[in-house]
Amino acid sequence: MPEEVFKRLVCGSPWVDIVCLGTTDSTNSRAMELALSGALHGTVVIADEQTCGRGCRGRHWVSPPGRNIYASLIMRPKIPNAKAAGLSLVAGVALADAAESVGVAAFLKWPNDLYLGGRKAAGILVETTSDGDALKCAVVGIGINVNLAEDEFPDELRGKATSFAIHAGRSFLREEILAGFLNTFGDRYAEFVADGFPAIHPDWARRDMLRNRRVLIRRGGEEVWGVAGGVGDNGVLRFQPDGALTDEMVYSGEIVCFS
Repeated sequence: MPEEVFKRLVCGSPWVDIVCLGTTDSTNSRAMELALSGALHGTVVIADEQTCGRGCRGRHWVSPPGRNIYASLIMRPKIPNAKAAGLSLVAGVALADAAESVGVAAFLKWPNDLYLGGRKAAGILVETTSDGDALKCAVVGIGINVNLAEDEFPDELRGKATSFAIHAGRSFLREEILAGFLNTFGDRYAEFVADGFPAIHPDWARRDMLRNRRVLIRRGGEEVWGVAGGVGDNGVLRFQPDGALTDEMVYSGEIVCFS
């Protein structure tokens, strides 16, 4: 797969190496090990199968062999540690770009999910190491359901999760989608580092699936219903709790459900 991906990368992209694993526990775990051992900015770790793939908040990511994309990017951006959370939004926009490049309309659910036709198709997990306020490295992990069939999802995910193949009614080349994501992420990342999230905010906003919808947010152990007012140009979710007169700014949290 590395050769097939490399030949699809655009000139000037930041990717310097692709580490290809057959089966691993988690590409994010392996990428972080490599990062802490000095792996270069722009190193990509991919696997055909994960035995302990991780989503946000410790959830398991279904990761069978030969069907999907499991990849983690080692980045060393020169940005304050406080801005590292924005990398999840950057990856979301890049995923949507890549989906649209193969004819699949995609939407984004703050802060780290890609949806196709109202069902989740990809997730993002960003993990960092820092030295005080300085960001040392970030690992941007993505899991994309590419060719997974409906009956391959566990019972609890059927009807909630989807894949590119289910949504579009055809199979896809994983190498093409991964290369498309790497190309678009390289561009979006450069914009983010140079000008912050405002540079890509319009392309997030036009795909925002939560804007003006009722959502249930979990934050700090508390669950609150209200209306999502969209994502600001700082990447923060505007949220008006039921009964409140003004929006609150939600810097981190989980959208439990929405209507």
